[in-house]
Amino acid sequence: MKTFTYAVVVLFVTCFSLSSKAATHLYRLTWDSDPSHEAIIGFSPKTVSLSPYVMFGMSTDESSWKRADVSATASFFSLSSSFVRLTSLPSDSAIYFTVCDQDGCGQRMWFKTAADYQKPFTAIAGGDTRTGWTTRRDGNALVAKIRPLFVMHGGDFTNGNTPIEMLGFLDDWQLTMSEDIINGKSYKRIYPLIPTHGNHEDTNYATLCQVFGVDYVRDDVCDEQDAYGAMTINGLARIYTLNSQFQESGWQVFADQMNAWLEDDLNTHANENIWRIAQYHKPIFPHFDGKPKNEGLFNWWASLFYANNMNLVVESDTHINKLTYPLQPATDNIDFVRNDEGGTVYVGEGSWGAPARSANQSFPWTVDLASVQQFKVLSVTENRLDVRTAEFEETANALTGDERNADPLALPDKVTWWHANGIGDVYSLVQNTHGKTALVDNNTQGTRSFTLTANHDSYIASARPTMNYNGSQKGMMVVNNSQEFGDTHALMRFDATAIARCAELKSAALSFQVNPAETRPVTSLVSELVPNFPQNPSSLGIVLAQPSFLESRVNWNNGNSLLSAQVLNTVEAVDAGNNVTVPLDSNTIKNLQAQFIKHNAFGFGITSLHPTIERFIDASENTKAPTLHTTFAASKSCFNTPNNQLAANQVMNDLSGRKYSFIKYQLAESAVDRQISISTSGGFGNANLYVAVGEDVTLNQYNCRPYTKGNDEKCVVDVPASKKVHIGIHGRERYSSMMLTIAAQSS
Repeated sequence: MKTFTYAVVVLFVTCFSLSSKAATHLYRLTWDSDPSHEAIIGFSPKTVSLSPYVMFGMSTDESSWKRADVSATASFFSLSSSFVRLTSLPSDSAIYFTVCDQDGCGQRMWFKTAADYQKPFTAIAGGDTRTGWTTRRDGNALVAKIRPLFVMHGGDFTNGNTPIEMLGFLDDWQLTMSEDIINGKSYKRIYPLIPTHGNHEDTNYATLCQVFGVDYVRDDVCDEQDAYGAMTINGLARIYTLNSQFQESGWQVFADQMNAWLEDDLNTHANENIWRIAQYHKPIFPHFDGKPKNEGLFNWWASLFYANNMNLVVESDTHINKLTYPLQPATDNIDFVRNDEGGTVYVGEGSWGAPARSANQSFPWTVDLASVQQFKVLSVTENRLDVRTAEFEETANALTGDERNADPLALPDKVTWWHANGIGDVYSLVQNTHGKTALVDNNTQGTRSFTLTANHDSYIASARPTMNYNGSQKGMMVVNNSQEFGDTHALMRFDATAIARCAELKSAALSFQVNPAETRPVTSLVSELVPNFPQNPSSLGIVLAQPSFLESRVNWNNGNSLLSAQVLNTVEAVDAGNNVTVPLDSNTIKNLQAQFIKHNAFGFGITSLHPTIERFIDASENTKAPTLHTTFAASKSCFNTPNNQLAANQVMNDLSGRKYSFIKYQLAESAVDRQISISTSGGFGNANLYVAVGEDVTLNQYNCRPYTKGNDEKCVVDVPASKKVHIGIHGRERYSSMMLTIAAQSS
């Protein structure tokens, strides 16, 4: 038998005894191509194991079981493994088996094949099990309690990718198996694994096939190409496993092959009414500031995912937890833009055992983030994909086999589910009419969620009362008793002009990034950048501020009086920096509602409660402006009533907006046909004009878009009677002092 060469499964009826135990251990089960009809059983010798084989069947009647010989062997350095690929299995069925050799047969085990029709399922997705063995084992034990159909692992199985570490990982993996008594006999349910190559596997790009037996290419060769592939599960989801490490120098040939295959596969399955889910290791935009953004991955996949309706992406590597809104790539920058009407949702970032890092890099399109040990639990049906984040606590009860058989979406009681800001325990996703991911429409409940980004943010200093500090690249300074600045406070304003005034604010949470006065990163590994700071905490106070200031003009003399004396909430900041999300109480919501009615905006201040320590709050100038997550309640007609209703023959002066903002206006319908001229001019920066007739205007839906450099743009459109004109202004860059002119005439 050649090493890692698959042979046809040999089937015959035999008698065997389970009275003695096989000299094998480290059992694992893997999917790589057709989960409805195939599975790969892997194991390693515990002592001397001669000519091992598998006995398996479709019932617990062992007299009907058949033999399958080893179809491939592999050596991961000194760790030897045997693999038995079972084929021609019935779909949506229990498969019972045991591993045998000269010493007898071992533990009875079983697994479930995927359905070949649309059947709901539960899956687990996580990564980074390389260290933190106690926590890793806690997460593994939770797998056994949840009883998923399969597990997606995002890579970094071990720290050094050594055989002794891999043996430890596989030994801990045995904890993922559930205990069952079936027809009076003891079985363990083993869960199929879909593995991913991580950066800690970079010492051996054949790790996945050597350890887990995958042969994605199906060429009977174990090599670097077995690090990516795809499969359709339960007729509901196509799962893509990609290798983000091919972006590293020296692997361009494999990268080109992988990306060409990916584009072809997405096109081949373009018309299938299924969910599309991808997993890979390195995130495109890490939510930990010790990791740089991955422009190479953005250029590879962001547009490809969006164009081909990739619904959900699970990333790992940074050892934190995050959720994003549906995203589309920005048209002119390495960035994402939130698009609740349809895009790709990115979740994950590892921390299945590996020590959680500071979740300290939020973006305007981030739902929430946290520094917790976790993996994602996916509940998938034809019309909905629910994402939950399970923390590794021992409080969870275990599902029984009967409970799982009765309900493929059942979940155990007392799981510690992470609560995401503005979302709760369950992040529910649907597909729009084009197949892209959209948020569940809450209009039926009369609520809508809006994430506002601070469009005015600056700080003021008591020792320099006439100075304006807008535009500081370090952000907004917050400190007490500074020898140079005295007391300083951060100020931020969130415009809410896109929200109908008739709506009522129901909930809000403020998010911002706190940074230390200086940073001292150290490098422990070539691929790891880890900040090393003494953890000196300091307290910050959040207060309300009247939202009547301009960031370019505010100073201590005209801004300090805008701050409330009452501290709404106190948060802790550490030397390493951290992202802060603060839910606001009901009394604060009432005060914010009053601001909304009076100013159509919200204002906050941040003050230091520590006598000396200096902190910086990220501002729009250093690309991570604070955000305010809000939920409003109103009727559908109220939400559809624009605040920015314009009249024909109108001029609006001094318009401004931040980069990537999209501000909408409407012209009411006319009783007669007419021609409308809409133009923008003057000012600074770069704004793009979008015009749609008779339908809402979006970045992808318009009748006119001049798309020139600067602010001088013009659209002339013919408007039928009883049709509204929808105008959008997109901040390609930050812009200010711009004029919008509307001129209409009857035709």
